[in-house]
Amino acid sequence: MQKTILIASLCVVLAFFAACGEKAEVPEAQASAAKTETQAAAANDAGVKIIDEILATFDQCVAQAAVLAKDKPEAAALMPQLEKLYADTGVKMAALNAKFLALRDQDIFSFRRANGYMTENRPKHVFAKDNTLSQAIAYYNFEKGEQAVVAMLSVKIVSLLDEAVKQ
Repeated sequence: MQKTILIASLCVVLAFFAACGEKAEVPEAQASAAKTETQAAAANDAGVKIIDEILATFDQCVAQAAVLAKDKPEAAALMPQLEKLYADTGVKMAALNAKFLALRDQDIFSFRRANGYMTENRPKHVFAKDNTLSQAIAYYNFEKGEQAVVAMLSVKIVSLLDEAVKQ
């Protein structure tokens, strides 16, 4: 009687292991899944690269504006230089916006991930802009009272970033 129960228990355990063991996947399904993952990763990388390019262009514009304002030229001399810089950067941002919108048309999920990446990283770059240009903004605001220059250095420059990701 006990041998029968032992043999039956052993059969149940073996059947359990056989049923729960690893299943062999069809090679085509594995290849298809790998291809889909690769495409998703590439699209995600494309979105991150576009956002990184936008942020790098913004950072470059901030650095150039800081150089222009470093020697504290008169507002009449600085404004045309800033306007030219912002116009040139605006052209670059428009081209990057075209890439950004093309990503939306190509893969909406990668576009959304890129938007999330921008949401996470934009404040850091705007804060860095504030730190970089704070002395120039303070000079033109408090010592010169040139609100147009202050607006160019604090608000207009950030609008370039907004132009690159407008929908």
